[in-house]
Amino acid sequence: MESSKLLSDATTNHADEDSRQMDVMKRRLFLKRSLQTVPLFGLQSGPVNARGLVRFPCKEPLLNKYHFMRAGTSLLEEENVWSTNPLFLTNREAALSELGESQVRDACKFLASQDITPIVRYSLAAASVDSANIVGDELKIGRDRLVPEFNYMDPRAIGAWDFAALNETMEAVWAMDESEAGLSGRGGLPPANEDGTPAETLGDQVVRLTNLISVLETLYSGDDVLLIFPDGTGPGEIRCNIDYQSVTSMASQLPPQSYSDVIKRGQLKLQSLRDNPDVITNVKDLKYDEEKRIEAEIEKKTDAKKRQEAETRLAKKKDFDVIELDPNGAATLVTSGVVIGAAILSSPEETNHTILVDSHREIGMNETLQNTVTNKANEFLSDDVIDEDVELFMRRASMVKQSEDLAVSSSEDVVHSGNDTQGIQPDYDYNDVWLGTISDILNEDETRKKEE
Repeated sequence: MESSKLLSDATTNHADEDSRQMDVMKRRLFLKRSLQTVPLFGLQSGPVNARGLVRFPCKEPLLNKYHFMRAGTSLLEEENVWSTNPLFLTNREAALSELGESQVRDACKFLASQDITPIVRYSLAAASVDSANIVGDELKIGRDRLVPEFNYMDPRAIGAWDFAALNETMEAVWAMDESEAGLSGRGGLPPANEDGTPAETLGDQVVRLTNLISVLETLYSGDDVLLIFPDGTGPGEIRCNIDYQSVTSMASQLPPQSYSDVIKRGQLKLQSLRDNPDVITNVKDLKYDEEKRIEAEIEKKTDAKKRQEAETRLAKKKDFDVIELDPNGAATLVTSGVVIGAAILSSPEETNHTILVDSHREIGMNETLQNTVTNKANEFLSDDVIDEDVELFMRRASMVKQSEDLAVSSSEDVVHSGNDTQGIQPDYDYNDVWLGTISDILNEDETRKKEE
């Protein structure tokens, strides 16, 4: 009885196990058949919808619509400066100018008229950053859709021609590309620079642009993407719906006459740049040289003015007449300089007398004394004693006057009234008196210099 019950339980358990296995098999079969029916609903990925890296030239339609915009005129461009060094692109000296802001706002009006509200990718160049901010404000684009691009949108670097005059140098680069770039864009390399500015060809720009498009095609799908570049043909210029067909259509058109004129001027400028590689083209260096030249001219004029003022002061101190003795009896002393001449003074108003010297003696003494005083004056003036104060000058004049009085008083004279004369001994050596006075002055100057 008991064994029959155990047999019955074993049979029941076996049946339950078989039932569970059947359920598992049914579920697996259901899932398998369900997966086989997925293609009927279009859920299976086929090769047509697969997206890997974009192949260039990209003749196949792109997933996004791309619009190219050139940043507005920068402050450096207004100064006619072409700056391409990636290290200095973010400097505010390359920020958007007022004219550039106006150009970007006009471009925004066009985008709004086309009902384009894009994702904005912009270069880190200062003008591009400012342009992107204006686009965001004008088109009411959120900050999450304003995305900086760190490398792929950098401008083409022009090596040693960096920071040269924009209008002339750009024409030279265009002429170089037109004649030397070739189909691959690998020709036409600007000269290398020593400050770290790269020298790039058109081919280098093509590589960056293809990488950029590949990344954007991976990140976005079905979006409008606005790319704001820091360089291009025209500030604020915008091109919509850029694809293989639109670019091919533009390239097939003949260039206007203005472009041909630019190429001709550029060829001449290019030849000049290559013939004179050592000539400074950097606008900053040229501006610095000009400032130094102006500074040197100002310094030269200042020095000339100082010399003129010194000569004027010197002339006032040096301006004297050496002894004037005339046969009629007038003796005059004019003393108004650092060096004091010697003379014999007469006072006709007080004494009504005349000082006379023998006519033959007058000539000899006059010439000797004049030469002696003049030589001593030149020696004294060579010591660069120019900026003497008035007090010292008057003191020296007083010394000379005292010596002159001594010379007159020590002479033997005979005074007659009316038409009588006062005679001075011809043997008296006036030179010693005046030379002694000048010697005292020179000694005083030497003492003063040592004290200073």
